Amino acid sequence: MKKFLLTLLALSALPILLSAQEADTLAVAATDTLPVQAKKENWFNKDYPNPKKAGLLSLALPGGGQLYNKRWWKLPFVYGAMGGMVYTIDYNQSRYRRLRTALDLKRKNEEHEFSGTALDNTTTLRTLRDKYDKNTQLSYVGLFLVYTLQAMEAFVDAHLKTFDVNDDLGLQLKPRMDYVAPLGQPTLGLGLSVPLNKAKTPLPSPLFEGR
Repeated sequence: MKKFLLTLLALSALPILLSAQEADTLAVAATDTLPVQAKKENWFNKDYPNPKKAGLLSLALPGGGQLYNKRWWKLPFVYGAMGGMVYTIDYNQSRYRRLRTALDLKRKNEEHEFSGTALDNTTTLRTLRDKYDKNTQLSYVGLFLVYTLQAMEAFVDAHLKTFDVNDDLGLQLKPRMDYVAPLGQPTLGLGLSVPLNKAKTPLPSPLFEGR
């Protein structure tokens, strides 16, 4: 009787087990058939890192190439250098304008900012005016150089991100044995080798030889 009851209980539970297994199979099948969403490509991450893009971004916006190269820590240097040049331009330009105004008033024998001081003569005012005018022009040149250098830095840095810095590319200094003609006498020396192909053993070149 017990065997009959156990058999009946097993038969009644069988449809439930089969349905659960079928549901699990369908769930796994549905998961396998779902399309894998690939990372969308855009202008920034396509063929990254691209030196041309890094340079163009820096030209369009100073520091943009450094952001593209993920060199966030370089931004303070870029804007610090450019901010310093802008301040220098403003400093020299403001003093040039003050001296120019004072010189024009001096030539008209009128009171000016530097009346009664050691600068109160035409020659000194003209010399200082020309000096600050020259400094202003040099400051503009400096600003252009900083602007150009930060773009070049981003361009080169993007190149170096794909540069092979494997240890196998290092210079190798090894001892070598040479034979001096015509007697074939062995001579001990040192060879400097630059491995250019990992699959091949580099041939050392003698640095110096000594007996």
